[in-house]
Amino acid sequence: MREREVPEPFVVEPWWGRFGSTALTLLRQIAQRPFDPLPRLILADFLEENGASARAEFIRLQVQHMRQREGWDDENMWSQREQELWRQQRAEWLEGLPDLSWLVWGGLVEGLVVGDAEELREARRYVDLRWVVWDSRRRRDFVGVVGSPRGLVGVVALRVWGIRLGAAGAVALAQSPNLRNLTTLDLGWNEIGDAGAEALAQSPNLRNLTMLDLGWNEIGDAGAEALARSPHLQNLTMLDLGGNGIGPAGAEALARSPYLQNLTTLDLSDNGIGDAGAEALAQSPHFQNLGTLILRWNGIGDAGAEALAQSPHLQNLTTLDLVGNRIGAAGAEALAQSSYFWNLTTLKLKNNRIGDAGAKALAQSPHLQNLIRLDLGYNGIGTAGRKVIRNSPYLRRCRVIV
Repeated sequence: MREREVPEPFVVEPWWGRFGSTALTLLRQIAQRPFDPLPRLILADFLEENGASARAEFIRLQVQHMRQREGWDDENMWSQREQELWRQQRAEWLEGLPDLSWLVWGGLVEGLVVGDAEELREARRYVDLRWVVWDSRRRRDFVGVVGSPRGLVGVVALRVWGIRLGAAGAVALAQSPNLRNLTTLDLGWNEIGDAGAEALAQSPNLRNLTMLDLGWNEIGDAGAEALARSPHLQNLTMLDLGGNGIGPAGAEALARSPYLQNLTTLDLSDNGIGDAGAEALAQSPHFQNLGTLILRWNGIGDAGAEALAQSPHLQNLTTLDLVGNRIGAAGAEALAQSSYFWNLTTLKLKNNRIGDAGAKALAQSPHLQNLIRLDLGYNGIGTAGRKVIRNSPYLRRCRVIV
C-alpha cells in the first residue's frame, strides 16, 4: 500500500496528550503507514522510556499478530496477556472518549463499530478512524455517509454486512473518492448483484484493495467476469465470492484473469462450479501464489478432484477445502497420488463419498505427510478404513477426523 493520506486535522485520543509532541509525531507516522509494524514498535520503545510500560507491552503483543488479525476481531481472540492488560488498563486508555464501540488493532484505538451517522461524526472528533464496521440496518444512513464530503475518508478497512445495499449502494460506494486508502472491503450479504459487482470492478478508487469479500451477493457469472476483467483489483491477495451462483463460466473467467495472480486465498464455496469449473481453476497459470483454495459444496466429482491434483500451478497450496462435494474413491486416490501437494497442511474432504478405498489411498500417500489436519467425516468410512488411517506412517503428526 502507498502511504496513507491522513485526514486533517489529525486527531488523537486524550490519553496521548501527556506525552507531548514526540508522541504526536510517532502517531502520525503510524497513521501514514498503518500496516507497517516498525513505527508501532518505535512508539512502544518511547512509551517504555516514558513510564508507560503496560501500554508498551500491549502494543508489542498486538504487533506480533497484526498480519493474522483484522481490526474487528473479537477480544476473545486475543492472547490471555493481551486480555489481562486490556481489562486492567482499558478505563485509563479510553479516558476522555465518548462511550462508543471502539476497535483496537496493533495496540491502538483505530476504529469503530458504527450504529449511525451521528456516531461516526462524533468519533472523528477524537480518533483517526481507520477501521469501520457498519453495524446497522439503516441503509439510507450508510449511503448518505458514503456520499458526504468527509464520510469514510481515511478508512483502510470497511465491513458492511447484510443491510441490503443493492446495486445502487454498491455504485455509490464505488464512486466515492474517500475510499482511495481502502485495503479491506467486506460487503457480504448485500444483494449487490452483477451490476454492483461491475461498479466495484470498474472503480479506480479501489485500486489499493488487498482483501475483498463479496460472499452471498447474487453476483452470478456476469459479475464474476466483471471482477476478472478489472485492472483495478490486481493488488488483491484475498477474494471471497462464496454463495453467488457463479457457475462454471464464472470460474473460467476468474481462471483466465491476469489481474488475480497475486491471490493467496480464493473462496468459491457453494457456487456450483462443478468439474468444469474446478478444471478451469486447475489449469490457470495465474493462481501459482494460492495458498488457500476453498471449493466446498460445488458439485465437484472425481474428474474435478483429479484435475486439481494434477495441476502444477497449485503446488503452493497449504489448505484445500473440498467439503460437501461428490468426490469418490477415485478422486481421493488422485489427490493422494499428487506430487504437487507436498505443501498441504490442511485437507478437508468431509461430506464426500470416498469410503474405505479412498481412506486407504490417502493414508498410504507419502505426498501428504506434511498434513496436520485431515477431515474425512461423513464419507462412509468403516472399520477397515479407520484402521488403515490409524496405522498410517504418514499421518502420525496429523489430526484426522473420521
